Amino acid sequence: MSTQDKLERVLRDIHVLISRSELYDNTGEKIIVEKKKMFEHLNHLNACIYEMMDEYEVTQQSRDKAEREARKKGDAMIFKASRNAEDVYAAAVLYTDDALQRVQHIMQDTTDALQDILKKAQDDMKTQKGIIRENQSELKSQLQDMVDTEKYLKLIEERNHELEKERAKEKNEPKEEKKSPYQAIKPEIRINPEYFKKAGIPLVDEEPQDEVAEGKKEIPEVTVDLDAEYFKWKAKEKDNKKK
Repeated sequence: MSTQDKLERVLRDIHVLISRSELYDNTGEKIIVEKKKMFEHLNHLNACIYEMMDEYEVTQQSRDKAEREARKKGDAMIFKASRNAEDVYAAAVLYTDDALQRVQHIMQDTTDALQDILKKAQDDMKTQKGIIRENQSELKSQLQDMVDTEKYLKLIEERNHELEKERAKEKNEPKEEKKSPYQAIKPEIRINPEYFKKAGIPLVDEEPQDEVAEGKKEIPEVTVDLDAEYFKWKAKEKDNKKK
């Protein structure tokens, strides 16, 4: 029987004892009870109370023990959860670090590829620039040759013009003819035109006009050393440029 049942039984016996006791007076406020039985019930009641107190203490101890165990279990759960959280955090950090490392590798590979493309483009540009410079130098040399040729031709034309002036001047000057003792004798030369026509030989008077025109355009012969004058002029031009 549990302590609670015992306590209820003792209280019920006390209640029965009081209810069956005789009245002391007519008011009904006082009764007459047996002292011995009352003390027995009170002793039983006291024992039940002490027993309940012991059970309460045991219960309290058990409760405290349960609380301690629960707290211990809670702390273990919290520690385990913290460890798990730390493991998850460490795994997340490692994963993030690995992802960042991969991103850095991708960026480095991209940078290297771009540098290779840029270097190749720069090399191509240098090559094309060198080709352009060579073409430019060749063009400049060709232009310089053209300029030198024009200057050379100009010198020739100027010299030829001077020679023409000198020859024209010589032609205009009167020449003294030496008198020959045979000057008065002039043999008469007769030409048979029919003979020249049959032979296909043109007469001097019938000289084709094309040959006459070509004779007019013919440049007088240059007797001076124009190359020496040209190189002399070229050296002079270089000296002027250096100054």
